[in-house]
Amino acid sequence: MNKLFVFVLSGLLLSSLLSCGSSDKQENATFENLELTIIDSLQIDHLGQLYMIDLKEDQSEFLLYDILTNEFLRVNKKGEILQQVNRTGDGKDNYQSDYFLTAQYLDSGDILIETFGQQFIYDGEFNLKEKRKTPYSPITNHIMGSTVNLPIGEWMFSSIFKTEDNRESFSENFGLGYPLLSLYSIEDFSMLARTEFPAESQMVLNPGSYNFDSPLAVYHNNELYINFSSSPEIYVYNLPSMELKRQISLQPEENYKQNVPSDPNENFGKFFNRIIYSTYEGFNFSNGYLIAWYKGGAPKEEVDELPRNVVGQPEFQALQKKYEKYYYQIFQDENKLWEGYMDVKLESIRNLMFSRLKIGEKEDEVEKDYEVFYFYGVNID
Repeated sequence: MNKLFVFVLSGLLLSSLLSCGSSDKQENATFENLELTIIDSLQIDHLGQLYMIDLKEDQSEFLLYDILTNEFLRVNKKGEILQQVNRTGDGKDNYQSDYFLTAQYLDSGDILIETFGQQFIYDGEFNLKEKRKTPYSPITNHIMGSTVNLPIGEWMFSSIFKTEDNRESFSENFGLGYPLLSLYSIEDFSMLARTEFPAESQMVLNPGSYNFDSPLAVYHNNELYINFSSSPEIYVYNLPSMELKRQISLQPEENYKQNVPSDPNENFGKFFNRIIYSTYEGFNFSNGYLIAWYKGGAPKEEVDELPRNVVGQPEFQALQKKYEKYYYQIFQDENKLWEGYMDVKLESIRNLMFSRLKIGEKEDEVEKDYEVFYFYGVNID
């Protein structure tokens, strides 16, 4: 484990990763001639704390994880549970850890789980086929469902560090000048292409220590789209060369507060920055439209009043909840059509946008004897 370079923050950040947010006062929110609407749902006869981990490209099967029982659930599009299995810890078919970084369906139908320095390849029913040590260390501060890996056919896109490379230089510059963005072969780990952060990104223009998240990545129309949470652009890459083709300026409005590097001399500076500054939380495509969303920020003067020696106390959480609002942008091609507040927290995996709550529902006000995910899309009136 000392050979890995994986950013794993505290349980507070994990809790932030696994939270789903709240919703609006009506099921459809109309703006001009467009609407963000629920187009389908997945209802599962299960009570626990399920989180969407991955799905097959044709949406015929979903991979979920219950953090209360450490069980993976394979669920079909009707919501029927195909399998419910715990693969933590030791055991013939287990991934020999209490935690995992990522879990994905491969095109072959196999399931790949990555832990700290190892990959475990299962067949479609979670029988272990292969265990192998990876020569790459994913760079992420998320666990139990990080999006740092994106399988694309026989390839894997990831933000990774080669384990044999010099880490001192990397740590000093927080990855600047290092080709983190990588495409490699799933079969034999051979590197196909690597590239650095784009020169126009905020991390390069204003270097320092950010709340570094895995780059958000979507494969769409044979191109790879990437967004960095601290930088209001989407970068489009050719595959398999990882050549940068173009960028899309997201042009956020006044509710967006540009993230800046945290002060290395301040206790828990990164955590306080997460309340003050905006981060892009997701993007995807629907009916020919590009939709992206970012989190607003709390007034700096209110954050400055918080105690600086402890993170996660009630005052901290209350301020975070008060200002955790999400703003959505809709583009046609690269032209922004609309931007505005929506009281719903969407998540995005592959070609799917979803939320745990319908618009109009509040998490602490809804009691159900099942678990449900609502799928969203952008439609024309």
